[in-house]
Amino acid sequence: MKSNVRDGRITLPEKQFHQSCRILFGPEVRITPQFLSHLQPSGVKTAYRKLALETHPDRAYHLGVDEAILEERFKKVHCAYKQVFSYIKEPDSYILTIPLRSFHQPDRPATKPPSPQRPYFYKGEIPSRRIFIGQFLYYSNIISMRQMWDAVVWQQIQRPRIGDIARQLGWLSPSDIQNILRHRNRGELFGEFALRTELLSFYQVLVLLGRQKNLQPRIGIYFIERGILLPKKLDAIAAALKEHNRRHWFKK
Repeated sequence: MKSNVRDGRITLPEKQFHQSCRILFGPEVRITPQFLSHLQPSGVKTAYRKLALETHPDRAYHLGVDEAILEERFKKVHCAYKQVFSYIKEPDSYILTIPLRSFHQPDRPATKPPSPQRPYFYKGEIPSRRIFIGQFLYYSNIISMRQMWDAVVWQQIQRPRIGDIARQLGWLSPSDIQNILRHRNRGELFGEFALRTELLSFYQVLVLLGRQKNLQPRIGIYFIERGILLPKKLDAIAAALKEHNRRHWFKK
């Protein structure tokens, strides 16, 4: 993925950037200004970590896929993550460019739109370890890999921010939050910086993470709202997952 520098900023073809977003979040995702404005570095990281886990060459045997295919896809996922994360982290450092068509370029005959990418469904047994409900649905061959990622990103985007929770509790002021967002190191989490600079204690960070987890929408709602699962079916799956994790509670 090539880019140039102009006026101290990196020029990045818009088409190339959108392609990187689709690699991380799925080909059907519409890359709009609203989508990018709600996207957070933590959401990009989550999408990458989960996608990298499924595309790592070490998973070839369990997925029943050739290792060379996974290795090539893993490289694409990693490059896409670096580009999207860097842009979301510092959007003012980039200029998205749109290619201009030459006036003398002859019109090309219409071509058929590319066929949509077929969803990938897991083939194999459910791993003998503790897993989350989205993973359980995927490993049970109920949803595709892309549906699982979409649900995870949806949950990440909608969950409340730690800074907002800390402000509501009176633990951080708006200026404290701005200070953290401006001065934390690249890739450093909000809570990590607040703990390192003693703006928050270890106990406070734990409380904030716990509240954030409790306040975020349950991922099952995503599948119900889109008609993928009925409430009764989801309840039955949740019970089966609970039993699965009980039998493998000691495994990571």
